[in-house]
Amino acid sequence: MYDIYYVGAQNGERINFCQFPYMVTGGDLFSSDYDTVDEDDHIQDFDRKITNHTLEIEIRSKDRLMQAVDELNGIAEKDLINVTPGRLYVGESYLKCWITSTDIGRWVNDLDSVSNKLTVKSDYPYWITEKSYHFLKQSQSGVVSPWLDYPYGQPYEYAKVRNLQYIQNDGYTDSGFRMIIYGPCINPLIRIGGHVYELRTTLYEDEYAIIDSATRYAKDRKIIKVKADGTQEDIFNSRNTESEIWKKIQPGRSIVTWSGAFGFDIILFNERGTPRWTLS
Repeated sequence: MYDIYYVGAQNGERINFCQFPYMVTGGDLFSSDYDTVDEDDHIQDFDRKITNHTLEIEIRSKDRLMQAVDELNGIAEKDLINVTPGRLYVGESYLKCWITSTDIGRWVNDLDSVSNKLTVKSDYPYWITEKSYHFLKQSQSGVVSPWLDYPYGQPYEYAKVRNLQYIQNDGYTDSGFRMIIYGPCINPLIRIGGHVYELRTTLYEDEYAIIDSATRYAKDRKIIKVKADGTQEDIFNSRNTESEIWKKIQPGRSIVTWSGAFGFDIILFNERGTPRWTLS
């Protein structure tokens, strides 16, 4: 059974639709439809525009029915007011979206359950599955130096063997990514599948840089430095302009090479029109 839950963008509040007092009863989350891009009556491409999904749930509780209804509405409305999408998860895949409407039935006072039909709206209607890789700084002797604390608490696939440095894009399309480079280092350069990703800047001890490759909107792409005190600095202009730093990662295995003088993470964002049916 899939876990289906919504995580609000404001405080990370979560509503799990598969746990008491919520229960999924239906919906069209696994449905998908692409729009055609045509010219002179010929299809030139396919695209996905603003999309609505429905999620039908039942809320059942003798003691806290009203609180459960209010909790769901409150989390959804915070994201609407701030115009910031939350994430609707189906298994390991998530959709950036808003819960824009609720349709509650059977709300007579003497009942201990209500039905609720939710409308889920997304302007980026792709289901994203993340896969993270963690490459460790190497000492001068060639021994990998493990780090104990990272700002991104996610499961990693470790490149532990020095000669086995690669990432695997399991999707069938090029993948967007987030890259986190940890200091200290000067002008960090990473090659993925032969392509150069380089920042011409200095990262000091306890500093790190984030290269965020948004998959649709150029305005969301950013490169920032996070300093030891937590303050952020825009270092977009420090990128190597001779090599496209936003280049997506191709499907399949890509060899990763770098000097070994610093550690870094790569998080791939694999996109599909529907959530993955497989649970792993």
